[in-house]
Amino acid sequence: MSFIRNILALLGLVAIIGGAFAYTKFAPMMNQLGGVDIAAEKAALDQLDPKAKDVYMDMWKKLKETGTSAGATVVTFPVKDGVTTEQVEAAMKFKANELNIKGVGELPLSEQVKLETGKDQRFLKIYQFCNPQTAMRMVDYSDAFSAYLPCRISLIEDKQGKLNLYSLNMDMMIYGGKTLPTELLEEAKGVQNIITSIMEQGATGEEF
Repeated sequence: MSFIRNILALLGLVAIIGGAFAYTKFAPMMNQLGGVDIAAEKAALDQLDPKAKDVYMDMWKKLKETGTSAGATVVTFPVKDGVTTEQVEAAMKFKANELNIKGVGELPLSEQVKLETGKDQRFLKIYQFCNPQTAMRMVDYSDAFSAYLPCRISLIEDKQGKLNLYSLNMDMMIYGGKTLPTELLEEAKGVQNIITSIMEQGATGEEF
């Protein structure tokens, strides 16, 4: 049972969902737990979006691979060799403008740390994007969604000098709980597609 407890500890944010999913796979083991309402766990699982099981299984696989909860909850796009940070940034802004999503902030973290310490840093900059109307509708559905806003993409130079783009995997927000209302679901999927397109474009360093 330490196996299940470790999963729930590492994915504290989804502890109830993780426990419910664990029931579907490890029911005989869970029957040995004292004080666990198996029927309630199963009922909670049955209320989730049909894709929730796949979302959390994918998170668990990535958790095993990376050893970090952060690594289990992000998507990554390697930047094409030879492309500069300036080209990545220009390509992302081009695509964001084309798809009518607002750039609402930039955090040049490595530049700031260099100013503070006087030491060169590997490149790290975070870009923030938002569709204000969709954001408000998400928050109207659940205040907790405000923690996901705005959508962020980070451009980072890894320790080998390779550039990569990272963003939060929005599958957990879209499919990880009860199925969203139809209109909101389509909006959320649209934002996910936009962020993916911006990252794909940025990774090429091209404006087209």
